[in-house]
Amino acid sequence: MGLTIHFSGAIDHVEDIPQFVEELTDIANSMGWLAQPINMEETDPNFRGVLVNPAGNCEPLRFLFGRGGRLRNLMDLWDDRVEPNQHSFYSASKIQFASIETHIWIVGLLRYLKKHYISDLEVHDEGEYWETEDLEKLRKKKQLLPEKIDRMASALSAGEPFPEGASTEDIVTRIERIAKDLHEDKKLDD
Repeated sequence: MGLTIHFSGAIDHVEDIPQFVEELTDIANSMGWLAQPINMEETDPNFRGVLVNPAGNCEPLRFLFGRGGRLRNLMDLWDDRVEPNQHSFYSASKIQFASIETHIWIVGLLRYLKKHYISDLEVHDEGEYWETEDLEKLRKKKQLLPEKIDRMASALSAGEPFPEGASTEDIVTRIERIAKDLHEDKKLDD
């Protein structure tokens, strides 16, 4: 659970991957972010690209391209035997704990990459900033999630301990009941 930006697409020209990595590394360095080129020295790697780690508490942005130039999921690329599935061509970065400014910079970076390198880039921003550029909506989304997590944690802590030997089904049932009760309480507050 958390605000995440998901993206997918293919680089317009596979031969531009080295330039893409170099430029993205320069951008990251100028922002004070870390960048780690991956497999750029190899002659025929299964994947190559760059990991960009924005400042603050944020997962890295993974721009890893398979041989055909499509962005690939990091986990799929560790093992050549993994066949691509519906999730293989998406990359995601949880940015829930990053600052709003970092979120905005990441969206701006993705817009730049769409314009110059990955024209078919599709982005789903759970903070909805990519789609709306509504700063107030982004603020509300970033505040809402920690509030919900805190309410759920308090409700779970306030409950009676589970009896020894409680089944997974018992635990799931109680969590679902608490979540439903919290949701109903929220509707009454609104």
